[in-house]
Amino acid sequence: MKKRYIFIINILIVGLILFIILKYANDRAEESNRASIASFEKMTTTTEQIIANYLEDEQHLCDIWSNYINGSAEAGTPMTVEEAISYIRKAKTSPEISGHLIYIDDGSMAGISTTASSTDSSDYSVKYSHINIFDNLEISNVDGVVNLTRAYTNPLNGVQSIAFLNNVRVVDEETGDMREGLLLRVVPVSRLEQKLVFLKGEYEKVEISLIDWDGDYMIHGKSLKNSNFFEYFKSYNPMTTQEYKNVVDIIRTSIGSMHIRNSKNEDSVIAYSPLTGLDSWFLVAYIPAKELTANRSIDWILLGIVSFGLVVLLHFNLAILLKFNRKLSVAAEAANQANEAKSYFLSTMSHDIRTPMNAIIGMNEMILRDSKDEKVLGYSENIRAAGNTLLGIINDILDFSKIEAGRMEIINVDYNIASLLNDLVNMVQRRAEEKGLTFELNVDKDIPRLLHGDEIRIKQVITNILSNAVKYTKEGSVIFSVASSKCEDEPDQITLHISVKDTGIGIKKEDRDKLFAAFERIDEKKNRNIEGTGLGMAIAQSFLNMMGSRLQVESEYGTGSEFSFDLKQKVVEWEPLGEFDLAYKHFLSERKQYQVQFVAPKARILVVDDNEINLKVFVNLLNETKIQIDTADSGDACIALFKRNSYDVIFLDHMMPEKDGIETIKEMKECTYTPNQKTPVICLTANAISGMRETYINAGFDDYLTKPIDTNRLENMLLTYLPKDLIGQADVEEEKPPSNTVQSILVVSEDVGFLKRIKERLTDRYKVVVVKSEEQALAYLQKQEAIDSERSEHE
Repeated sequence: MKKRYIFIINILIVGLILFIILKYANDRAEESNRASIASFEKMTTTTEQIIANYLEDEQHLCDIWSNYINGSAEAGTPMTVEEAISYIRKAKTSPEISGHLIYIDDGSMAGISTTASSTDSSDYSVKYSHINIFDNLEISNVDGVVNLTRAYTNPLNGVQSIAFLNNVRVVDEETGDMREGLLLRVVPVSRLEQKLVFLKGEYEKVEISLIDWDGDYMIHGKSLKNSNFFEYFKSYNPMTTQEYKNVVDIIRTSIGSMHIRNSKNEDSVIAYSPLTGLDSWFLVAYIPAKELTANRSIDWILLGIVSFGLVVLLHFNLAILLKFNRKLSVAAEAANQANEAKSYFLSTMSHDIRTPMNAIIGMNEMILRDSKDEKVLGYSENIRAAGNTLLGIINDILDFSKIEAGRMEIINVDYNIASLLNDLVNMVQRRAEEKGLTFELNVDKDIPRLLHGDEIRIKQVITNILSNAVKYTKEGSVIFSVASSKCEDEPDQITLHISVKDTGIGIKKEDRDKLFAAFERIDEKKNRNIEGTGLGMAIAQSFLNMMGSRLQVESEYGTGSEFSFDLKQKVVEWEPLGEFDLAYKHFLSERKQYQVQFVAPKARILVVDDNEINLKVFVNLLNETKIQIDTADSGDACIALFKRNSYDVIFLDHMMPEKDGIETIKEMKECTYTPNQKTPVICLTANAISGMRETYINAGFDDYLTKPIDTNRLENMLLTYLPKDLIGQADVEEEKPPSNTVQSILVVSEDVGFLKRIKERLTDRYKVVVVKSEEQALAYLQKQEAIDSERSEHE
């Protein structure tokens, strides 16, 4: 059958279905709308009952506090205000709720609270003289019914709150006289809003407001613009004075609903009901009318007609296209099997290689920290370099897998260009020197210091290019150049010009197409001794494409190559970078030693791993943090400790025999009697393939950490999940040379700003002298030579 006949038949069938739907829908629309409004009114009365019960319960708790305080006064043993507040602290069970006791007999409205100010942990004083919430309340004669303020900002923590009131009598500690006070049970509005969690689905966009007799809000719906509900109604619904009076009387005296226009001139519905237990308080529920219409209940007859028509249409199309689908199914099955095989391979490779790599790199880190033998440190540095190379190869394969799956994202952040360049140069400098290559750095001093972009991906692209330049250059030099220019059409952006030029083997013209192909290596026989997967340039090009750029290549076989790209970046601060190469030369002279970021001797964590060496590595990595660490070598051992001991963080390995990490956390979540109900659980995994993060989060883990474990990432994760009160400042003492051996540094530059910065950075370790010209430098050196000569004569 020709395609046009299939198309015509489909159009006719769809047209018939739509005609029946419209006819039937028009007949039922009015009835459905009436049912929706009635359901909305019923929902409003249910909400009113829930809120009224909640307010009565909260007032009852406030009454219990006040009855106890007043009972002590009636018994002849009145409490001081401090004793009353101390009693309330013990009586309240929720940290969100606080009690305020203020004096009302002298009009000061000042007193103290059960909780301290958020800005000063030693300040428990509170004052309500400037908070306008008592105007319509007779606070000197609270009679025991629900007495409630409108919503206001808690002066101690800035949280939107409501307060339940009762009178109390306390003794003045200084004069011994009895004083009249007002006890407030201060509750966050969010607790009341939590009672409305049932408003989902059809009523998800309903806004609940509580108003008083005059229309002023106790709880304010976010879409109701004015500060008074009746004024809002009048502002957007023009009417006569008599009509307005009738509307106000209806809302005050009855339960029902009505249509109004909102601030966007949309048709909306409000339902209203008086609030049980509160004189002259009313509940108003607001929702746009289109939401009630769009969310009315499903009409099963209409659905049946639509379903039948679509089934007929689908069967007709399937009968025509069945033979094509068979071929597609075979191809899809083959592709699915290939994808599953690749995913299994990547998962197995990631786990089986990263697990021993964690032990190798972790134990080597201990050698670097503890050994003082320069020869041993040299060996250890070589191990670290080799380990990082192997890890880089694994990461290249995993990154390429994520790119293929479309899971790689560009994440832009603010970053310092000096820090980025320093990391890149420190990484490649040593490798170039080991091969006897000259490494040149040309950095434009006018590049803005602070930019906005994906620092990690930019660094990864440049790292791949620099690494290739060093790997494929046997002698000569590698020149790394960075410059910038302003974008004429976008004044808040610049274009970074990145170039890496080498004197290496170069690339043949016929091999150019292989350069960015995955797993392809140029001149394979000649370069078989050079490590790598052939993925570096493919990944770099993919990242640049995602950031709107492209890698350019100029090369002459046997002479060398130049790789370059231009990348737009947003400027955060226009302060120029300055003379980066001078600061860089100083950075090269110092090897950065490990320094612990924090100490937490009172913190206690649990680490679970079936590999004894991995447990030892983990414990040693955190040795200087002084954290108390318990270890378990199986899922069952973990659960036993989980039930018995209290931990601040739990690290749980994924791949374990008998009971793996996902099975273990599932059993942990089912435990009810344990001190670790809210303890964060972090997955330790050697499986870093695409999609694993979602797997671990869905399984119940709070986060995950990949192996080999990076010390900085581990410490940063602990800083995130450990309670803040357990974290202390690490005592880091920098080694400074004795006072009689302080070295002097003379810096010459015309850039005054650079001189100031370099002096600030180095003054604590060196005697720094800065001058602006060669003449000043020569004069200083001559003067210093004369001083040294005179000093030697005296000695």
